[in-house]
Amino acid sequence: MAVPIVEAFWRPQEAIEEVKKEGSLSTPIIYLVIAGILTAISLAILSYSVGGTISSETKLAQLLSNPGIAAAGGFLIVFVGGLLGGLYYMLVMGALKTKSDYFAGVAALAHTAMPASLGLLILSILSLIPAVGVIIGAIIALIFFALSAGTLYNATREFFETDMVTALVGVSAFGLALGVIIALSAISGIPYLPKPSTS
Repeated sequence: MAVPIVEAFWRPQEAIEEVKKEGSLSTPIIYLVIAGILTAISLAILSYSVGGTISSETKLAQLLSNPGIAAAGGFLIVFVGGLLGGLYYMLVMGALKTKSDYFAGVAALAHTAMPASLGLLILSILSLIPAVGVIIGAIIALIFFALSAGTLYNATREFFETDMVTALVGVSAFGLALGVIIALSAISGIPYLPKPSTS
């Protein structure tokens, strides 16, 4: 069976139905690899286009100003994040008493990553155009990010075989937990936070 790659970008419902019918973890992993490659290309382009404008006071800013490191980091975040996030998502949906397995968690996140990575690629390419490129790219990318958010909700409902309310609660719980993790990571990366005294 062919992997429905184009459908994952433009008609996610059809891709979700095909992957669910197939039931193999290989297709979601292929989706994560494709989304990871698109994200890597996007972050390399963004790093190149805004590399001179970023203050390099923090180590993170120094790393992100290098296109190669930004690309490798982007790929790893999408691919490894999708595999580990699928495990976490399976646990969240299992707590809500749904039909929960690892395939459902990874498949839901992989289908979500596809439109988002394409939107990020379009944004990064258009950011190379001076002045208006970022604005036009952000408007177009917003469409893909919204499609990605809707795909997460729909994929959760389909892969975990649950109702709309439970899917909404699961997506909200997963998103809230992910937001807290990102916020805590960002706060710990701020270089001028007072450190507790050890005396």
